[in-house]
Amino acid sequence: MKELLLRPQEIFVTHVEVDVLDFPKGLDKEPRRRMTVAIEYSKYDVDQLKKDGLDLEGAMAYYEDWFYHLIRAHLLSDWTAVGGLEETMAIVRSHIENMFEA
Repeated sequence: MKELLLRPQEIFVTHVEVDVLDFPKGLDKEPRRRMTVAIEYSKYDVDQLKKDGLDLEGAMAYYEDWFYHLIRAHLLSDWTAVGGLEETMAIVRSHIENMFEA
């Protein structure tokens, strides 16, 4: 299983850009950027999740699963985050949680 380091970079009102770094613990101890992924959380995106019957926790599970599978599709390999996943998901949560309030 590939180990990756995630680094949220640009945080916008509608999305966050996350650098995906490979080799976080090996090959000269210097990670290299494999890709940058944007996680969209605009009102339209969240409204679609609500329309599908998801609450805040369901939406967060959706985002994490979607993020995992997007990176997996690009790497053609299972992966695990050795850092940055919690920080990334906290950014998403902070932007969408008010959209689920009454």
